[in-house]
Amino acid sequence: EAFTPAFANRLNSLCKIKVKEAVDGELLKPGVAYLAPGGKQMIIEGSARQAKLRVKDEQNPRITYKPSVDITFGSVAKVYGGDTLAVILTGMGADGRDGSRLIKSRGGKIWAQDEQSCVVYGMPQAVTSAGISELSLSLEDVAPSIIKEMNVEA
Repeated sequence: EAFTPAFANRLNSLCKIKVKEAVDGELLKPGVAYLAPGGKQMIIEGSARQAKLRVKDEQNPRITYKPSVDITFGSVAKVYGGDTLAVILTGMGADGRDGSRLIKSRGGKIWAQDEQSCVVYGMPQAVTSAGISELSLSLEDVAPSIIKEMNVEA
């Protein structure tokens, strides 16, 4: 929990877009990356035109990861459906596989970081092995590929 505010600030100082820790009730804005607070769940609610962040202190013992990519991606699938590009980066376990499956089932795209550039290949491997990811790419290729896919200026 103490790590994510400093991590968000560090990423914000390095990135061309704004990066911040998610705040409950905040409206999503274009050009902002939201980092789920440590120990909590980040959910997107509302409509694609007016989506809102919900940050919840989930106490369900069946939920292993806090935050959980599966929970966040599940809510993204409901709000944005096929207008989603999700990228699974290095991480331990299979968190993200089920949420990625939901996004893909609604027409969204899933990419995964390649094994060679991962510190821990668990999460990207889970998505790739399940046949959910349509592209495997190195960490250095993630940002340029997103920019190309979204047809935006860098």
